[in-house]
Amino acid sequence: MDNERIRIRRVDSTNNINLLGAETEPVQIDRTGVFICTKGGGQISLNGKEYTIEKESLTVYFSYSVLRILRCSPDLEGVIISCNLETIQPLLNKVSDFNGLFLVRQNPYTKIMPSQVRSLCTYIDLLSSVITRFEVESQNLQEWQHSPIRDIVRQQIHLLGNSLMLGIISCYTHFITANVAYGRKDDVLQQFIKQLYISFKEEHDVSFYAQKQCITPRYFSAIIKEKTGKVPSDWITAALLSESKRQLNTTSKTVREISVELHFPNQSYFGKWFKNLVGCSPLEYKKGNKQSDGRYVEYNVFNEIAVIK
Repeated sequence: MDNERIRIRRVDSTNNINLLGAETEPVQIDRTGVFICTKGGGQISLNGKEYTIEKESLTVYFSYSVLRILRCSPDLEGVIISCNLETIQPLLNKVSDFNGLFLVRQNPYTKIMPSQVRSLCTYIDLLSSVITRFEVESQNLQEWQHSPIRDIVRQQIHLLGNSLMLGIISCYTHFITANVAYGRKDDVLQQFIKQLYISFKEEHDVSFYAQKQCITPRYFSAIIKEKTGKVPSDWITAALLSESKRQLNTTSKTVREISVELHFPNQSYFGKWFKNLVGCSPLEYKKGNKQSDGRYVEYNVFNEIAVIK
């Protein structure tokens, strides 16, 4: 973790308007983030579910979440920390007996104690100051690149960032109950979610995901089917379709560029695949003919699969 992978933004009455671009319409978030509310409050819609935000609370959103800010109080204050999901996953994995990814996704909003707010804000202040130093010193590129201080500051950012993320994770331990069983099949599903998030653009074959967990594709498919009601190929297709629609809707990329990025054999194959699922060609969809047969999750693939138990 470093200053290129973690962002900190202060929120107050002077800069909270359209902070995430979500106050005028729903938006799909491209990074994982946490909002720590220290004053005031508001109301949001996250993946179709509404939450009332209060003082001394945490709100977590993951990449591919759909967010709409419905209301902000005039005195709203807080901090948004955002990063890549890959930054958080190793930390979740290291906390034994804590099914973190499922738990946080199922409970994106939680109240926290004043002492936890103070602790998190302390880490944020320290991290902000170190990131600022890194950015200032980086202006003198020639001298900074060969200075041992550069590596020291980068390591400070890494350690403080990890401490902050672990502090956020610790705010969720009160959700844990001793009678919640978590077995091997749950672990297979969680590992599949993580790997799918990382690899779906390049890897479309079920055998790839099964091999990552050292089990046969048949047994792997049976587990995912049992836990989610869908086979892995359905989830891979859903992820690809969701990303295809997102890029067609929100970027200026050509159909060919999208097909290459998503590792389809060629543009023609991608076009036929897309039309078979949606009912129109990618170009027609991009121009506004956005039909869908509803067989696949359009926006919340990773959020939906993560909350199935």
